[in-house]
Amino acid sequence: MAERTDVLIVGGSMVGLAQALFLARQGIRPLLVERHSHVSAHPRAQAASPRTMELMRALGLEERVRAQENPHAQYGDILQVESLAGAELGRFDGPFRHDPNEVGTTGWTLIGQDRFEPVLLAKAGELGADIRFGTELVGYEQDADGVTAVLRDLRDGSETTVRASYLVAADGVRSPVREGLGIGTHGQGVFGRQMNIIFRASLDEYVDGRRFFLCFVSNDRVKGVLGRLDGGDRWVLAPSLPPQETHAEFSEEECVDMVRAAVGVPDLGVEVETVSSWEIAARVADRFRYGRVFLAGDSAHVMPPTGGFGGNMGVQDAHNLAWKLALVLRDRAGAGLLDSYEEERFPVAEFTVEQGVIRYLQRSGLDAEVAARHRSETTVLFGHVYRSGAVLAEPGADDDGATVEDPAQPSGRPGTRAPHFTLRTDGRDRPLHDVLTGDWLLLTGPDAGLWERAAGGASRLTGVGIACHRVGAEEPAEVAEDFLKKYGITASGAALVRPDGFLAWRSAEQPADPAVELSAVVHRLLSRDL
Repeated sequence: MAERTDVLIVGGSMVGLAQALFLARQGIRPLLVERHSHVSAHPRAQAASPRTMELMRALGLEERVRAQENPHAQYGDILQVESLAGAELGRFDGPFRHDPNEVGTTGWTLIGQDRFEPVLLAKAGELGADIRFGTELVGYEQDADGVTAVLRDLRDGSETTVRASYLVAADGVRSPVREGLGIGTHGQGVFGRQMNIIFRASLDEYVDGRRFFLCFVSNDRVKGVLGRLDGGDRWVLAPSLPPQETHAEFSEEECVDMVRAAVGVPDLGVEVETVSSWEIAARVADRFRYGRVFLAGDSAHVMPPTGGFGGNMGVQDAHNLAWKLALVLRDRAGAGLLDSYEEERFPVAEFTVEQGVIRYLQRSGLDAEVAARHRSETTVLFGHVYRSGAVLAEPGADDDGATVEDPAQPSGRPGTRAPHFTLRTDGRDRPLHDVLTGDWLLLTGPDAGLWERAAGGASRLTGVGIACHRVGAEEPAEVAEDFLKKYGITASGAALVRPDGFLAWRSAEQPADPAVELSAVVHRLLSRDL
């Protein structure tokens, strides 16, 4: 007899673990399988973005994540040298800082995947996710009602059949699931490769008291990035390679020679731990869903590492999908809600990949046409504009069709991230996105007396939790005024925030019957028949 699970997740790196965590937070117990025996030993993605950290805060994980931050993260500086012991060519301010920007609740955390993934793994396990390392997907078939998969335990070769309602493929850039479905990719392709050499060596003498997060090395022997992985003697060197080469072509002795060249000490004692390599490329899958199978993370989109957008984009994929799957699995929403995943994330992926490419090309100089398409980091991270069945646009409203807007000047229109402000609950001041932990939230103006009853009625009719907060009941007048301006409503209006922190709908003023209006809105958003 087959095992049963609501959601089978294939791939246990940062994105797959985030998917398991967000589903478990919604009360869904997923099964995650990962063919490797443990989480990544390589740092790879180097930073959790302010938007990712916003989601970690809502889960109560911000302090736990920051506690695992790179020990030199606070330095921020980027050093440019011929070699660590040789000539210093310059230094510049690092792109990632702790300080929150003008639209968010928190800032960057400089943490490699090897440090971030264990935090995600531990919390997902705490919340009940079933996570199996050393287990691979052998094959699967889907039908109208679900997915039947065969899993192999790589320790003993035993096989298990699992029946799942849905499958999420977070299985990387060469996703066997995506390729098996015949889903192609498009984009600019491969720019090059990067190798990661994790090694141990005593380098304090050559650091010579300098404080830096990363060190860009450029000499006749090696061009790449050197970074410290802990407070001791563990480092990573990431040399650039031509597209056709991989780490497999380099012996341990050659890797040691590259480390010595990067440090500038020919007889340096070096112990190589592990070596890997990966493509620097720009691609987007042609579609993000095929029946009951969804693509997330690198299986859906790949971009250059410049900007730190890639892994964080995958975390946002997982967050967008989790609440939708949970509502459909609980029969609180129609299956049509799941169509909104691709409708929303596909345009954002194409935009973000382009932004990663633009930043990558900055290293070799930009032409005016490319530079004109550059958008600020804040816009890339927080400025998304969704258009889908899970967003109700205002009748007659102008739509410029843009994928993003400037979140520092929010429109408050449906489909955008709910603008940040501080509300007061239970006598405490809390950033809005800290309170978004799984339910919907109806934010009303200070004069919207009937909206609270409407939210309760809609919750009873739909079975979906809809909390209500009247801004100005406890908040100072200036907070209420700021809220009304950012959200584009009057004192009697309301805005409905989805579980992922995006605005689903707004009413500039209170209608004649808010209960009827809101119930109809929620049914439409959830693809439910009235």
